[in-house]
Amino acid sequence: MKLIEVDEARIKTVIDTYFHWKELDAEIKTLSGTRGINLPSELSEYMACYALKLKLNKAPSEGDAVDESDPKNKLIIEIKGCSAESGTAPNSFSPSEKFDDLVFVRLVKKDDKLKIYRTGINSEKLKKIKVNKTQTVGDQQKEKRRPRFSIQKKIIDKLKLKPDVVFYIREKRIECK
Repeated sequence: MKLIEVDEARIKTVIDTYFHWKELDAEIKTLSGTRGINLPSELSEYMACYALKLKLNKAPSEGDAVDESDPKNKLIIEIKGCSAESGTAPNSFSPSEKFDDLVFVRLVKKDDKLKIYRTGINSEKLKKIKVNKTQTVGDQQKEKRRPRFSIQKKIIDKLKLKPDVVFYIREKRIECK
């Protein structure tokens, strides 16, 4: 793993890049009338790591981040995000996902804030989630497919989760719940 601390200099660059992305997204919507472009995972991952005090994993290995708050039990974290207005756009998972906790990042674009959820779902629990009437995430992973489902609907809403942290991007302010 190649772990990086998201320090003040990095988060400033990420926030600046977020506002560039937001302008580009608005311009693309006017050109094409489409839903725009998704928030890049690089931005949501950096912001989630900053807000949750996680180390970002830049190596092509398991997980997007590591929680080192307990030195004896470092947790592999998978971060998924959604920037759709409804928050219910589908997320996809690799056929070989392995992680200890799924973090979901939901952008509320009009307020420039991220709602960040530590779901308590690991890669084994994820396999049991239904993605359609007949299959689970695990079933599709066995078929070497990339399962897709709405984390908002299937986990956040179903478990009635509240955000652990809200990150106000413009002010660089973290509000813990």
